Amino acid sequence: MFTAYEVYRAVAAFHERLGLAAALTAAEAGISAATGRGFDVIVTDPDDIVLSSTLDAVVPGAILSADTVTPALARAEAETETGRVVVTAPYTTLLGALAPKLGFAGALALLSVLLASRGQTDARPRAHSAFEPVVDAVPHGLARWTADGQLVCANAAFAHLLRIEAEALVPGADYALVSRAMTGKISARPVVETEHRRLVELARSDGSVITLDERPCTGGGFVTVVSDITERKAADRMLSAVRNEQRLLARQYHEEKIRAEAASRAKSAFLAHLSHDIRTPLNHIIGFADLMRLEAFGPLGDDNYRTYLGDIKTSGEKLLERFAAILEFAELESGCKALECEPLPLSAFFSDTRARYAKQAARAGIRFQVASRVEGEIRGDRHYLDLMVGHLIDNAIRHTPRGGEIRMAAWTADDGVVIELTDTGTGMPPETLSQLSQPFVLADASATKSHEGVGLGIAMARTIAELSGGRLAIDSMEGVGTTVAICLPLHIASDSLTSRAAA
Repeated sequence: MFTAYEVYRAVAAFHERLGLAAALTAAEAGISAATGRGFDVIVTDPDDIVLSSTLDAVVPGAILSADTVTPALARAEAETETGRVVVTAPYTTLLGALAPKLGFAGALALLSVLLASRGQTDARPRAHSAFEPVVDAVPHGLARWTADGQLVCANAAFAHLLRIEAEALVPGADYALVSRAMTGKISARPVVETEHRRLVELARSDGSVITLDERPCTGGGFVTVVSDITERKAADRMLSAVRNEQRLLARQYHEEKIRAEAASRAKSAFLAHLSHDIRTPLNHIIGFADLMRLEAFGPLGDDNYRTYLGDIKTSGEKLLERFAAILEFAELESGCKALECEPLPLSAFFSDTRARYAKQAARAGIRFQVASRVEGEIRGDRHYLDLMVGHLIDNAIRHTPRGGEIRMAAWTADDGVVIELTDTGTGMPPETLSQLSQPFVLADASATKSHEGVGLGIAMARTIAELSGGRLAIDSMEGVGTTVAICLPLHIASDSLTSRAAA
């Protein structure tokens, strides 16, 4: 194609030179204008009678016709005022002009043919040499087999993973011989066995595990892919161990939860029965002490007996009060007692609280401040709400020194109210605060000597708050004071509910 293109360009250029020579000769009306360029010139009049000619075969006076100039000549014509000019050249001249270009084009064509033939000859080895490093770089073992089980090729990872000598992996080696060439003790386990796939798992005595995945090829035969799954197997075993441990821990947690719930129910039942069994004889002791103090059946004699009877009665009443509190807490915690639900105005609740504890705080030398104006109504049991706040105020009075202060306030919102009780008492360290909500836990071990109580105040207050649909939170700092916040739901009237639903 390149040669033909060069020939075409050379012929076109030659004919263009002929045309230019003819035009120049016609313009100059002189034969020398064309002959100086190596062409022959024929000049005629308007009747095609030759006036002059440089060709021996064409004489002046002859009539110029198509046969006069032989086809072996290349020609070009140009019109003049007195006739026309014909410029000719033999094809040998044309070939002489084409020779340099034909020689260069032929040389290029020959070089192209040589390069193409060399490229075809080296194409397969070059592709193979470029592909071979890529196959050897693959971490998986690869082997190609013919349909009758003859080895076509295999990479280095195939021999390494199967621990086969490289001499055994020559093209044409039989599949069975290659399989027997594997070294070491191996246990095989088929994983997948279908018509189009075979997957076998091989485990060695050193703990390594490999898989042989064999699949058919589109061009015939089949390919074997060998993968090392030792790390994946170890990860699977570790994951299985973790899952088994999780199931064991979940089972233990469930069992411990059941035991704890059973122990809690047993404790509540024990406290309830114990309190009931002790209250009856205590009532008898208190009643007989009163009867003896009245001397219904005669004088006691010594006045010391009256003092002893007074102590017996006081101690019995105190024990009766303690066991009544324990019984009430056990019933609340176990859910045996249901709280009533009624609206309670906050203003009335705060006024009653101030009237009930103002004198007690004044006797202890403590300022007791209550929010004067609070809006809204809370929902709950009046008796137990009073008991909840009473326990908290009693604790605050016990642990606040003379000259201290107790403040009670409330903040309302659309969905509830927060009652806050703050004192400037001794406070508590964090380790004590975390255990304070448990029953029978005192803020200070020395409190059992200086103050009355069994450690049920905070636990009962929290239980009442939760049974009322709220929560209780405590924040305390040693040497600064304690703040108790109680969140309770607001009471929403039915007409308010109707208006909200309509909105």
